[in-house]
Amino acid sequence: MVPKNETEYDGDYFGDLPAAGYRSVVDAMATGLDVRTGVEAAEIVLSADGVAVHGAGGGVEEGSHVVVAVPLGALKRGAPRFSPRLPADRVEAIERLGFGHFEKVAVRFEEPFWRGAGLPHVMLFPRDPGEAADWAIGQDAFGAGPTLVFLVFASVASHVLDATPDEAAKWLLEMVAESVGAPCPTPTAISVSEWANDPYSGGAYTHIPPGAAPADVDLLGEPIDGRLLFAGEHTQSARMAYADGAMTSGIREAKRLLRQRQVHLGLIPAAPDRDSNRLAVEHRRGASE
Repeated sequence: MVPKNETEYDGDYFGDLPAAGYRSVVDAMATGLDVRTGVEAAEIVLSADGVAVHGAGGGVEEGSHVVVAVPLGALKRGAPRFSPRLPADRVEAIERLGFGHFEKVAVRFEEPFWRGAGLPHVMLFPRDPGEAADWAIGQDAFGAGPTLVFLVFASVASHVLDATPDEAAKWLLEMVAESVGAPCPTPTAISVSEWANDPYSGGAYTHIPPGAAPADVDLLGEPIDGRLLFAGEHTQSARMAYADGAMTSGIREAKRLLRQRQVHLGLIPAAPDRDSNRLAVEHRRGASE
């Protein structure tokens, strides 16, 4: 049963997925924009006149508003710093909410051997009843070839975080072998995420532990002094922990900044005195999301 605060899409809880993966969405939205990577935002200074973002390397970017879209795990670690400090109710909400451990292990093979066992996807239960289950999802079902992607949750994430890629795959494939009743073939490639060890994420993803509430998540989506805005999956309870929740929170803040009920994401032609085409938020009433 879906909690009242969460949203379903036409009876399909997970909604639609991008045909070419989420990277295709990010690449499309970044087209023509001045996107700078490898620049750490160390401090955000809010004043009556605007906002200044100080980089760890000494650079400063100034503007009238700023949208802070860092993960909850980074906020829990006190990054970036805020001057003045965030209000007490925001700090308390950040502390109350949970940001768990969730990692992915992608293992590629010559062929999708699991299909022969009639298992397009499988849920794996470790022999230790106190450990969380893992999901193995065959990516061949989505046109991504003979690859199993394992979703590793909570306490068992340590099995992959504290191991080499080969060790992580071996631990998971031993459980798959028990499920299919035969040894697994040798992988041709292995990739393991490390979100819990990444200082710029601090884990994945937001959840509501005892003592917290959906209202804490919604509070984190409220602006501060009209200039300091927030976006991310942790800033709205309707689709918390989902990628589409993060994206719609960004659309929400675009509407807030532009003071429009609707916005349209797309390429707009550059004016003669401007640079080449840029991806922007076109703020005309009646445009669809």
